[in-house]
Amino acid sequence: MELLKYTLQQVSYAIVEPSYALILIMMAVVFYMKNKKTTVMERLIMGKNSSTAFELTVSQIVMGILGGVVASLILTFLGITFYETSNIFLIFILSVALMFFSPKLVCLSYSGAILGLLSILLYFISLIMENPSLDILKMDITNLLVLVAVMHIVEGLLVIFDGKRGAIPVFGSRDKKIIGGFAYRRQWILPMIILLMVQATSANTVMGGSVNTPEWWPIINHNKNMLIFATMVIGALPIFAGVNYATITFTKSKKNKPIFSGLLILGYGTVLILLSFLGDINKILDVIILTLMPVLHEYMLYIDRLAEKKGKIKYVSNEEGVCVLDVAHDSIAKNMGVKMGDLILEINNIKLYKDEIIFNMLERLPDIINMKVRRENGSMEELECRVKNNKEKLGIVIVPREVPKQATVAKPGGSSFSDILNKIKEKKDSNDKE
Repeated sequence: MELLKYTLQQVSYAIVEPSYALILIMMAVVFYMKNKKTTVMERLIMGKNSSTAFELTVSQIVMGILGGVVASLILTFLGITFYETSNIFLIFILSVALMFFSPKLVCLSYSGAILGLLSILLYFISLIMENPSLDILKMDITNLLVLVAVMHIVEGLLVIFDGKRGAIPVFGSRDKKIIGGFAYRRQWILPMIILLMVQATSANTVMGGSVNTPEWWPIINHNKNMLIFATMVIGALPIFAGVNYATITFTKSKKNKPIFSGLLILGYGTVLILLSFLGDINKILDVIILTLMPVLHEYMLYIDRLAEKKGKIKYVSNEEGVCVLDVAHDSIAKNMGVKMGDLILEINNIKLYKDEIIFNMLERLPDIINMKVRRENGSMEELECRVKNNKEKLGIVIVPREVPKQATVAKPGGSSFSDILNKIKEKKDSNDKE
């Protein structure tokens, strides 16, 4: 119980202490500015916003704090600790530095592997040079693997429970057809603590002082660590860890894609936990495991891409009608029962043999709307509602069968729907080549 209380106290300190709170506030401002752009684009496309920029930002901060608490509690109860001289905080700085080479490298799998391999290299150099002072990192590979694993497990949970917020409808092409999907870009900042081992003589320099630990603690490497803790004091190092989720889907629903991605990340974290049992047996095995860490992460991303490539397109129109990609919250379409994935066959007894028919209706609604739709399960339904305000938008995004020549759906900066589709198509093609 004392260990739980200590962990929560130190995480709270990392949030409310002025210098740390300033970091959190600065990140909240950055998130808000990005969310503002997201909501503007959503309103241009949908006609309405599902959430405000403020709501999206609050969700990010709150979920990030919860994620930091969960990560801190797991690491603390497992007994994941690092020597004060290991400079474990470098794993987070290094992950940010790798961003300048490629955005996808902003991940602890890559920075952790580099830091671990560097620690082993310094160890062998110190042996060759017969100078123990050169072994400045003294990185415990088992603890390093568990740290990276726990961070990914928490990341997976964040993606599952908060990843779908702010998803924007997008368009691409496959088999010479326009297809609809969703783009996700979500970030969280996690205020958390990492336990450090310091000499008893310098215990007063440790944040929060020391804490009495139960006999069963630590869970990881119990016998080995108990001997070390006999002459060391445990203290807390407050840090901020960033988590990023950015992807696109054309084969899964807005809700299911983050669940799929999150489960993949959780699976990767679980594999690292299992690999950690092989850590610190010998240095050669440590090198193999550390090399496997980023390789397995790349394989996880490959599985995600392969599932997207081989999966069946979910949102595409056909000769019978047009497909509904998204429905705005609290809109006319939402209230009358239109759902994502519906195929609109007729509106007011007019068959949608041309996209312009529904485009014109999106501009100005009739007094009464009667829709004949086919649900995703194949069932047919008729939906009807009376429009109180003809100037109000229907609140749906459809997947066109061809790029409209004149109709305009959104005009961000003067861009027509055709321009938007062409730009997205070009971007997707360039990404596929990479």
